[in-house]
Amino acid sequence: MAVTTLVGAALPATAAEDHKAVNLPLTGFTDILVDPGRGHVFVSNRADNAVVVTDLSGTLIRRLDNQPGASGLALSADGGTLFVALSRGGAISAIDTLTLAETARHRVGDGTLCPKELAVSGNKIYFGYACHTGDANFGSATVGSTFGDVRLDLLGPDEYGAPLLATSPGRPDLIATAVTGVSPSTARIFRDTGTGLVEQASAWVGDYVKDIELSNDGAYFHSVGSGSPYDVRVYTTEGLVPQAGYETDAYPNSLAVSRDANVLAGGVDIAFGPAVYIFRDGSRTPSRQYDFTRLATDKTLLAPGGLAWGPGGEHLYAVTIDSVTAGATLNVLRG
Repeated sequence: MAVTTLVGAALPATAAEDHKAVNLPLTGFTDILVDPGRGHVFVSNRADNAVVVTDLSGTLIRRLDNQPGASGLALSADGGTLFVALSRGGAISAIDTLTLAETARHRVGDGTLCPKELAVSGNKIYFGYACHTGDANFGSATVGSTFGDVRLDLLGPDEYGAPLLATSPGRPDLIATAVTGVSPSTARIFRDTGTGLVEQASAWVGDYVKDIELSNDGAYFHSVGSGSPYDVRVYTTEGLVPQAGYETDAYPNSLAVSRDANVLAGGVDIAFGPAVYIFRDGSRTPSRQYDFTRLATDKTLLAPGGLAWGPGGEHLYAVTIDSVTAGATLNVLRG
């Protein structure tokens, strides 16, 4: 793996401002993950076969190359390893979060699968995969001292698009999935019994789901999709029973739940007006909104799945893109 040290061109910001933007050395965006332990933000892009690393202020540190089809990102339970789904490599790479060097590359299946989504719970890593429309499914493997016990086709029959995945620190036995690219989209909640997965709930959760999360205690499933009503939707994980949502504008495409603060963010794909909504302490009224067209940022469209919380819910990281030109901008927003 080639590692390039970079110097970034950050747009001006002062400590008193609520926003800072950094243009990333990527042609687009696939996934974002914050490592609060090491103080890193990771941003991947499938087309560049790369993952960019910044610090929590958005300052560029390195670009990790030779990651074929770099897609979904996940941290190991101990925070020591970053996993990268290699959608063009039929594998999952392991990156040491201290040295930022690749330490292993694990094939999934026979190496012909295309892993795109990742989620970790305890010593299990789950991966959603699809090489072509209609051959999507998800699998699991054990991680730790070894990578093994790979299991495939956990959804049963193949689905349309690679399923989104979500886990919860409060319920490590739960794994949530939602199939992408279809309307309506079906979400499922699985429970790990120790010997296998048991489906405990399944329901339609809107049109063309773009992002999902589980609450910290595992009691609630959150999703956003491009269909009406336009909000961050909330369901119980026991039965996927609808609850009161968090209203946004059209068309929701991103959400993020802080892991150490009672704060949630929802984002929308909109050319003008607020694109990010922040909700604190369970309130359905946003405490902050951000309109990228009114901020000093080169890219103004929120990328699908482009939100992630920093430690303590103090800052929200948002990746913006452009519908015409290549590139991606990392926006650091005050939470």
